[in-house]
Amino acid sequence: MDKNLTYGVFVMPKINYELKQQIIKEHFNGTGSTTLAKKYKVSNSVILRWINRIKNENFGMVTSENRHRIEYSIEFKIKVLSYKNSHNCTLSELCNKFKIHSESTIYFWQRQFDELGIIGLSRKRGNPKMNKNKVTEQPKLSKDDELKQLKEENLMLRIQNEYLKKLKALDQKQTKKK
Repeated sequence: MDKNLTYGVFVMPKINYELKQQIIKEHFNGTGSTTLAKKYKVSNSVILRWINRIKNENFGMVTSENRHRIEYSIEFKIKVLSYKNSHNCTLSELCNKFKIHSESTIYFWQRQFDELGIIGLSRKRGNPKMNKNKVTEQPKLSKDDELKQLKEENLMLRIQNEYLKKLKALDQKQTKKK
């Protein structure tokens, strides 16, 4: 049995800026993207995306130094999504036109907009900031009050249980008649 089988899985290492430059340079010197993908163990589609960004004069989007977290305004997100819907563009075309780093960013915006509307586009990712005003706990009940509350809760649960039993019996009775 061959131990070198990959079963279609393509593991991509992190690519530094110098290696990206090397791959792009080799591509422009005539080496095919498929050959480069095998040589450097990088997905062929990733290499083609880099090449397209260079051809569209978005070379800054290829560099790893430019991968800082960018905050896009709601207006910008709406503009991109409306352009996508009116022009039937692919995600990669939108990335090139609006200089957005990743196609998954636009996909995420579209999904959020479809599920939650404009509110979905305004939601910030990550954990919300802590509230400065701590919520105070409810005052502790005295033993007598707590006992009284528990007895009331117990009574309500017994009533609910009896109701469900009678409902079940009634349902069984009706199904027997049919």
